[in-house]
Amino acid sequence: MTPPAEVADPAPRPALALEQPVSRGDRVRDVIQAAILDARLPQGTPLVERELSAMLGVSKTPIREALKQLQSSGLVVSTAYQGMRVRVLDVAIVREVTDARLAVEPQALRLAVAARGVAHCTEARELLARTEALVSANDTAELSVANRAFHRCLYAACGNDLLIDFLDKLQALSSFIATAGWHVQATYDQELAEHSRLLEAFERADAEETALLLRRHISDAAQGTLHALESESAT
Repeated sequence: MTPPAEVADPAPRPALALEQPVSRGDRVRDVIQAAILDARLPQGTPLVERELSAMLGVSKTPIREALKQLQSSGLVVSTAYQGMRVRVLDVAIVREVTDARLAVEPQALRLAVAARGVAHCTEARELLARTEALVSANDTAELSVANRAFHRCLYAACGNDLLIDFLDKLQALSSFIATAGWHVQATYDQELAEHSRLLEAFERADAEETALLLRRHISDAAQGTLHALESESAT
């Protein structure tokens, strides 16, 4: 009888860990999401429940719950033949997310300015200080999350639950696009300065300037990723 052919060792898997043993899917989701955003789980990586369960020291149930949440957010995709995988960014999804934000987020900030008037935004100031520290630490995964929290702090003040829910659903993909762009060109210093100017206009209740600065910020932030993807598709 012919012995079975030897199977090559699989590629080494990234090291993932929870700070403490937990079984809640949202905590597991946060760890996997951070690994996707900082490319420890690169685009296209298969996400096998058994392997993730062994890495994180939890049962398959919270892994399954976390993957469903990540699929809902757009970071993870599922196919009948390949199972769950980290999304591979393409020009189409970057444009779709950018266009959706441009259509909705500036208007949400206009409404937020109208609702608040001239006012100091303590939470946004604190988030701005946190992003500055993360820029210095070059922690792109946490920086992307903090950036999204900054944006949410502003648009959530609009008080329109439908707009807030719509923009919330774009948060994870916006982070993914941002971190992918940073791997091409590190623009976090520039984006931090743009956030600072945006917040100043927001606090002095200049609705049109706030909306204009935001539109420029969203468009500029997507350009590096789009340029890289278009260059790849042309080769």
